[in-house]
Amino acid sequence: MRRSASRERILDALEQGRGPAPGRPSAHRPLPMATDAEETLRARLAQNGGRLVRAEADEWVGSVDWPTPPEQLTHVYAGASVADLGGGDPRAPAARGVGRTAATVRDLEPLEVCVLAGRFSVVENGAVWHVPEGPLERAAALLAQHLVVLVRADARVATLHEAYERIDLAATPFGWLLSGPSKTADIEQALVLGAHGPRSMQLVLLDA
Repeated sequence: MRRSASRERILDALEQGRGPAPGRPSAHRPLPMATDAEETLRARLAQNGGRLVRAEADEWVGSVDWPTPPEQLTHVYAGASVADLGGGDPRAPAARGVGRTAATVRDLEPLEVCVLAGRFSVVENGAVWHVPEGPLERAAALLAQHLVVLVRADARVATLHEAYERIDLAATPFGWLLSGPSKTADIEQALVLGAHGPRSMQLVLLDA
Protein backbone atom coordinates (compact mmCIF):
# COMPACT_ATOMS: atom_id res chain seq x y z
CA MET A 1 0.00 0.00 0.00
CA ARG A 2 2.82 2.34 0.88
CA ARG A 3 4.38 1.82 -2.57
CA SER A 4 1.05 2.39 -4.32
CA ALA A 5 0.46 5.66 -2.48
CA SER A 6 3.92 6.91 -3.50
CA ARG A 7 3.19 6.01 -7.06
CA GLU A 8 -0.06 7.94 -7.03
CA ARG A 9 1.63 11.03 -5.55
CA ILE A 10 4.24 10.96 -8.34
CA LEU A 11 1.60 10.60 -11.02
CA ASP A 12 -0.44 13.43 -9.52
CA ALA A 13 2.62 15.69 -9.45
CA LEU A 14 3.38 14.88 -13.09
CA GLU A 15 -0.21 15.58 -14.06
CA GLN A 16 -0.18 18.96 -12.31
CA GLY A 17 3.05 19.88 -14.06
CA ARG A 18 1.71 19.02 -17.48
CA GLY A 19 1.72 21.99 -19.84
CA PRO A 20 -1.20 23.05 -21.99
CA ALA A 21 -2.14 20.70 -24.80
CA PRO A 22 -0.47 21.71 -28.07
CA GLY A 23 -2.74 23.00 -30.78
CA ARG A 24 -3.06 21.49 -34.21
CA PRO A 25 -0.20 22.40 -36.54
CA SER A 26 -1.04 25.14 -38.98
CA ALA A 27 -1.51 24.21 -42.61
CA HIS A 28 1.59 24.48 -44.74
CA ARG A 29 1.69 27.60 -46.86
CA PRO A 30 3.64 27.15 -50.08
CA LEU A 31 6.60 29.48 -50.35
CA PRO A 32 6.84 31.55 -53.51
CA MET A 33 9.42 30.70 -56.12
CA ALA A 34 12.64 32.64 -55.58
CA THR A 35 13.02 35.59 -57.92
CA ASP A 36 16.49 34.32 -58.78
CA ALA A 37 15.40 30.66 -58.92
CA GLU A 38 18.06 29.49 -61.35
CA GLU A 39 20.90 31.12 -59.43
CA THR A 40 19.56 29.68 -56.18
CA LEU A 41 19.39 26.23 -57.77
CA ARG A 42 22.94 26.69 -59.06
CA ALA A 43 24.24 27.73 -55.64
CA ARG A 44 22.52 24.87 -53.81
CA LEU A 45 23.83 22.31 -56.27
CA ALA A 46 27.34 23.77 -56.02
CA GLN A 47 27.16 23.43 -52.23
CA ASN A 48 26.48 19.74 -52.80
CA GLY A 49 29.49 19.39 -55.11
CA GLY A 50 27.53 19.48 -58.38
CA ARG A 51 27.42 21.79 -61.38
CA LEU A 52 24.47 23.43 -63.10
CA VAL A 53 24.43 24.39 -66.78
CA ARG A 54 21.70 25.66 -69.08
CA ALA A 55 21.51 24.93 -72.78
CA GLU A 56 19.23 24.56 -75.76
CA ALA A 57 17.90 21.04 -76.19
CA ASP A 58 19.64 20.68 -79.54
CA GLU A 59 23.10 21.72 -78.34
CA TRP A 60 23.41 20.68 -74.70
CA VAL A 61 26.36 18.33 -75.25
CA GLY A 62 28.74 21.24 -75.69
CA SER A 63 27.78 22.67 -72.29
CA VAL A 64 28.72 19.54 -70.34
CA ASP A 65 32.19 19.12 -68.86
CA TRP A 66 32.89 15.59 -70.11
CA PRO A 67 35.77 13.57 -68.62
CA THR A 68 36.90 12.96 -72.20
CA PRO A 69 35.35 14.01 -75.54
CA PRO A 70 31.96 12.25 -75.71
CA GLU A 71 32.81 10.48 -78.96
CA GLN A 72 35.82 8.89 -77.24
CA LEU A 73 33.91 7.48 -74.27
CA THR A 74 33.95 3.69 -74.14
CA HIS A 75 31.24 2.87 -71.60
CA VAL A 76 28.14 5.07 -71.48
CA TYR A 77 24.68 4.46 -70.10
CA ALA A 78 21.90 6.63 -71.54
CA GLY A 79 18.34 6.14 -70.36
CA ALA A 80 15.64 5.58 -72.96
CA SER A 81 13.87 8.83 -72.03
CA VAL A 82 17.06 10.84 -72.62
CA ALA A 83 16.40 10.66 -76.36
CA ASP A 84 12.99 12.26 -75.86
CA LEU A 85 14.31 15.02 -73.63
CA GLY A 86 17.71 15.85 -75.08
CA GLY A 87 17.87 13.90 -78.31
CA GLY A 88 17.86 17.05 -80.40
CA ASP A 89 21.64 17.32 -80.13
CA PRO A 90 23.21 15.00 -82.72
CA ARG A 91 26.37 14.78 -80.60
CA ALA A 92 24.50 13.25 -77.65
CA PRO A 93 26.35 10.08 -76.61
CA ALA A 94 24.34 6.93 -77.16
CA ALA A 95 24.55 3.93 -74.87
CA ARG A 96 27.69 1.97 -75.63
CA GLY A 97 30.00 -0.57 -74.07
CA VAL A 98 28.64 -2.02 -70.84
CA GLY A 99 26.01 0.72 -70.84
CA ARG A 100 24.37 -1.09 -73.75
CA THR A 101 25.29 -4.73 -73.16
CA ALA A 102 25.11 -5.10 -69.36
CA ALA A 103 22.84 -7.91 -68.23
CA THR A 104 23.59 -7.65 -64.51
CA VAL A 105 24.65 -4.94 -62.08
CA ARG A 106 28.18 -6.35 -61.89
CA ASP A 107 28.62 -5.80 -65.62
CA LEU A 108 28.37 -2.02 -65.06
CA GLU A 109 31.58 -1.77 -63.05
CA PRO A 110 33.63 -0.02 -65.81
CA LEU A 111 30.88 2.52 -66.56
CA GLU A 112 32.30 5.97 -67.24
CA VAL A 113 29.24 8.18 -67.72
CA CYS A 114 25.54 7.81 -66.94
CA VAL A 115 23.08 10.18 -68.62
CA LEU A 116 19.60 10.37 -67.13
CA ALA A 117 16.36 12.28 -67.71
CA GLY A 118 14.97 13.95 -64.58
CA ARG A 119 11.33 14.84 -64.01
CA PHE A 120 11.76 18.21 -62.28
CA SER A 121 14.27 20.14 -60.18
CA VAL A 122 13.88 21.51 -56.64
CA VAL A 123 15.23 25.03 -56.15
CA GLU A 124 15.33 24.78 -52.36
CA ASN A 125 18.06 22.13 -52.20
CA GLY A 126 19.44 21.81 -55.73
CA ALA A 127 18.01 18.34 -56.28
CA VAL A 128 16.33 16.71 -59.27
CA TRP A 129 13.60 14.07 -59.06
CA HIS A 130 14.40 10.98 -61.08
CA VAL A 131 12.52 7.71 -61.52
CA PRO A 132 14.80 4.94 -62.86
CA GLU A 133 13.49 2.99 -65.83
CA GLY A 134 14.63 -0.26 -64.22
CA PRO A 135 17.14 -1.86 -61.83
CA LEU A 136 20.05 -1.45 -64.24
CA GLU A 137 19.44 2.29 -64.58
CA ARG A 138 19.34 2.64 -60.82
CA ALA A 139 22.66 0.80 -60.56
CA ALA A 140 24.17 2.82 -63.41
CA ALA A 141 23.43 6.06 -61.56
CA LEU A 142 25.41 4.78 -58.60
CA LEU A 143 28.28 3.00 -60.36
CA ALA A 144 29.18 5.48 -63.10
CA GLN A 145 32.19 7.72 -62.55
CA HIS A 146 30.27 10.76 -63.79
CA LEU A 147 26.56 11.56 -63.74
CA VAL A 148 24.75 13.87 -66.16
CA VAL A 149 21.06 14.59 -65.55
CA LEU A 150 18.88 16.41 -68.08
CA VAL A 151 15.72 18.21 -67.02
CA ARG A 152 13.46 20.77 -68.65
CA ALA A 153 14.34 24.30 -67.51
CA ASP A 154 10.70 25.10 -66.80
CA ALA A 155 10.09 21.89 -64.82
CA ARG A 156 10.94 23.05 -61.32
CA VAL A 157 9.37 23.61 -57.93
CA ALA A 158 10.36 25.97 -55.16
CA THR A 159 10.48 23.60 -52.18
CA LEU A 160 10.48 19.97 -51.14
CA HIS A 161 6.89 20.38 -49.93
CA GLU A 162 5.85 21.09 -53.51
CA ALA A 163 8.03 18.25 -54.76
CA TYR A 164 6.26 15.74 -52.50
CA GLU A 165 2.90 17.00 -53.73
CA ARG A 166 3.94 16.20 -57.31
CA ILE A 167 5.14 12.67 -56.54
CA ASP A 168 2.58 9.90 -56.86
CA LEU A 169 3.99 7.32 -54.46
CA ALA A 170 1.30 4.77 -55.27
CA ALA A 171 2.37 4.79 -58.92
CA THR A 172 6.13 5.04 -58.28
CA PRO A 173 7.88 1.79 -57.30
CA PHE A 174 11.17 3.64 -56.82
CA GLY A 175 12.37 7.20 -57.21
CA TRP A 176 14.99 9.47 -55.69
CA LEU A 177 16.18 13.04 -55.39
CA LEU A 178 19.67 13.36 -56.86
CA SER A 179 21.67 16.29 -55.58
CA GLY A 180 25.36 16.21 -56.32
CA PRO A 181 27.99 13.47 -56.51
CA SER A 182 28.64 10.81 -53.91
CA LYS A 183 30.14 12.27 -50.74
CA THR A 184 31.31 11.22 -47.28
CA ALA A 185 32.97 12.93 -44.33
CA ASP A 186 33.38 9.87 -42.10
CA ILE A 187 37.19 9.90 -42.21
CA GLU A 188 38.70 12.70 -40.10
CA GLN A 189 35.58 14.77 -40.95
CA ALA A 190 37.13 15.66 -44.31
CA LEU A 191 34.63 15.82 -47.17
CA VAL A 192 35.50 13.39 -49.95
CA LEU A 193 33.57 13.33 -53.24
CA GLY A 194 33.12 10.14 -55.22
CA ALA A 195 34.10 7.70 -52.50
CA HIS A 196 31.04 5.48 -52.93
CA GLY A 197 29.56 6.56 -56.26
CA PRO A 198 29.80 9.20 -59.01
CA ARG A 199 32.69 11.61 -58.70
CA SER A 200 30.77 14.39 -60.40
CA MET A 201 27.20 15.37 -61.19
CA GLN A 202 26.05 17.92 -63.74
CA LEU A 203 22.45 19.06 -63.95
CA VAL A 204 21.56 20.37 -67.41
CA LEU A 205 18.55 22.67 -67.71
CA LEU A 206 17.15 22.29 -71.21
CA ASP A 207 15.32 25.01 -73.07
CA ALA A 208 12.88 23.58 -75.59
